[in-house]
Amino acid sequence: MLDQLYSYLFIGLCIVLGILFIFAIIKSIIGPKVADRIVSINMLSTMVVMILCTLTIMFPTEGYLADVSMLYVLLSFISVIVLANVFINVNMRKKFKEDKKED
Repeated sequence: MLDQLYSYLFIGLCIVLGILFIFAIIKSIIGPKVADRIVSINMLSTMVVMILCTLTIMFPTEGYLADVSMLYVLLSFISVIVLANVFINVNMRKKFKEDKKED
C-alpha cells in the first residue's frame, strides 16, 4: 500500500517537474533579458538535481545517483558564476564604449 502511494507521488512529481521544465525552457528562449535567461538555466539545473535526488530515493540500490547529483550541483554553480561574470563584463564593455563615444 505504501509503495503504491510512493509510486503515485513519484509519478505526480515527474509530471509537475516536466511541466515546470517546459516553462523554464520557454523562459530561457524567450526571456526578454539575459539575466532572465541565466536564472532560468539555473532553475533548469535545479530541477535536474531534484529529479536525480528523487530517483536516488526511489531506487536505493542505485547509490551513484546521489554522487552524480552532487557533481551536477557543483558544475551548475560554476556555470552560473561564469555566465554571470561574462554578462557583467559584456555590459561593462558596452557602457565603456558608449561613454567613449560621448567624449
